Amino acid sequence: MLSIILKEYRQRARGIATLGLVMTYTIILGGVSFFVYLARYTDLQSRASTSSQVGLALCVTTFIAQMIMSLLLALSLNASTIAHEKDQDTFELLNLTLFKSFEIVLGKFFSSTGFLFLLVVTAMPIYALAFTFGGLTTLQFLQLAVVVVGMTLMISALGLLLSLISDDVRTALGRSFFFLIVLGALTLICGGIMKASLSGQPPALPLYWLGVFSFLMNPLFSAMEIFNPSVFTWQSGGAVVMPFLMKNSLLWIWSALFQTLVAALILLVTVLVYPRYRASKAGGVG
Repeated sequence: MLSIILKEYRQRARGIATLGLVMTYTIILGGVSFFVYLARYTDLQSRASTSSQVGLALCVTTFIAQMIMSLLLALSLNASTIAHEKDQDTFELLNLTLFKSFEIVLGKFFSSTGFLFLLVVTAMPIYALAFTFGGLTTLQFLQLAVVVVGMTLMISALGLLLSLISDDVRTALGRSFFFLIVLGALTLICGGIMKASLSGQPPALPLYWLGVFSFLMNPLFSAMEIFNPSVFTWQSGGAVVMPFLMKNSLLWIWSALFQTLVAALILLVTVLVYPRYRASKAGGVG
């Protein structure tokens, strides 16, 4: 497994595309922060806004931009990792090696996910700008980092599974982005309904569980709680039906743990399914 990880890292390090990707990623995040600061500069100069408000705005927009790019890159890199082997007609050669199925799957997963974490680290200087203005604590920064890690692990595992069951990169990418759009839309709708019900009575049982699932799966809700801990409290004073999520503002850690568990389950499914795709590029022995 280690040799697969080293091979993938060396291949990325030798390509000019890797340097271009890191530079583009950093420039986009820096550009987003710059335009937010430019938009708030007049208010800051006239003292209509405080520096802490500007710092918070910088952090929120940078997090949203980073989350979107991390989602896209996690799917793109992992959805192409095995499908690219099929396109290059090297999938059969990979399967002729002495590597076991779990070694190939985990090697591909850790190499692509490790590269994504490298990109996340490059965004830290952008987040550091928020600290110069205030409005963001070190604890909030660490909580956001945990949310990004959990989301990256889950989306990476999903992309790897879709890469395995697809015949080429184009099909893998199409399936991955379609699934991401559907999942994002459903969790936003169900989570939004759940959040709206917090000012009244808890929703019906099916919608309640869909809302719980959405809170755990969609990192936007965790970010909302991090920036405003009181956003997920029952206003009616009724029974708290989600104490493990809402108590002590720990939605962010529950969400990250849940997404990590989902990622582990997806990787397990990928390892179990992989032997059926070792026979040929067209797929399966069954």
